[in-house]
Amino acid sequence: MKLSAALLSATAIGLSAVQVINAQQNQPACSNVYTRKELLSLTASEWSLYKSILNAMQRDGWFAWFAYMHNEWFGSIHGQSQFFPFHRRFVYEWEKVGRQYNSAFAQPYWDEMRDYRTPASSQVLTSNWLGGNGQGNNRCVQNGVQSGWTMTYPNNHCFTRSFSNNGNPNSWYSPEYIESVIQRSADMTALRPGIEYSLHGIVHLDIGGDMSQRSSPNDWIFMLHHANIDRLWWQWQANRNHMWTMDGPNTDGSAISLNSNIVYFNEPIRNVMQLGYGQMCYQYGSNPIRRRNLSTSATQKISSVLPQDVLSEWFPDTAKSPMAIAAIDPAMERSGRPIPYPGTLTDDWISKQNLDRAAVKRVEADARSFVDAMKNAKYNSPY
Repeated sequence: MKLSAALLSATAIGLSAVQVINAQQNQPACSNVYTRKELLSLTASEWSLYKSILNAMQRDGWFAWFAYMHNEWFGSIHGQSQFFPFHRRFVYEWEKVGRQYNSAFAQPYWDEMRDYRTPASSQVLTSNWLGGNGQGNNRCVQNGVQSGWTMTYPNNHCFTRSFSNNGNPNSWYSPEYIESVIQRSADMTALRPGIEYSLHGIVHLDIGGDMSQRSSPNDWIFMLHHANIDRLWWQWQANRNHMWTMDGPNTDGSAISLNSNIVYFNEPIRNVMQLGYGQMCYQYGSNPIRRRNLSTSATQKISSVLPQDVLSEWFPDTAKSPMAIAAIDPAMERSGRPIPYPGTLTDDWISKQNLDRAAVKRVEADARSFVDAMKNAKYNSPY
């Protein structure tokens, strides 16, 4: 078994993954389910429509409103178990506003793991899409869909980005590592920091500018990013038999439950747990998983096989049932490189976000141990 054909078994998930009616569900099934696509899979006409909707939402003050909401409740929605349910409900609320302009709108996601090696070179961050790094002393963004915008919260300022590492962020978290986190997480207490302090945090920090502030919804990357984080949570829920798993600390330190209210929205968490029910009438697209800009000239095969003990430690689901894993695009088997160490969150950023520094460092140490294990096993990643 080639590991490259065994990972990310459910990264693209539709509602077909959930076939049974769960006794926990007390909301009606949706009569119409729309699909959230990966950004770069949008058609030209879809992207044209979405750009017009985004401009209208900026004109009407919705970017400022969602930036305000996120800032006001920031301390209650990070670093504890409100993180996933709040942001699922928050992105849905944004999407609902967009659909009032045109019902064809469905908030896309950015699968940043596809671009993790060299994030700044992502096609997403080009002029035809979201635009790139800010320019000049004020770091104003001068291309892409938000080019030249003036944001009005918390004050009037040009829309900004300030990529880390002098404009060339270090690598983010690989698809393999995120899959490993999902497979190894037995509960929300493990999954939440594993995702929040890795992929979630590094994207916010490295994009910088508005995206690194508590008012980060000023940058539409926020919605794309959190739709992706939501997709990963849904993958864990639907494919790991965790549809109704909710545990860990609530905002007041008490144990959270399905009946706990979502911060600000004052709705029980159970209302957002299962896509395709109640208001959660969306699903995620099933686009093939492939690396961006795959070199067709590369000839090296991904032929390394992880030893069973390594597979069992880092990919326990795959170790138990390798034949149940869906195949990945065969083109990805043409090349491979060692997985690099991911970037880390700065102490200043951790402090400003009021995160548990020790918990963040545990996640980062886990990620480095994962990379070491893959290198020792001579595993080359096709991504």
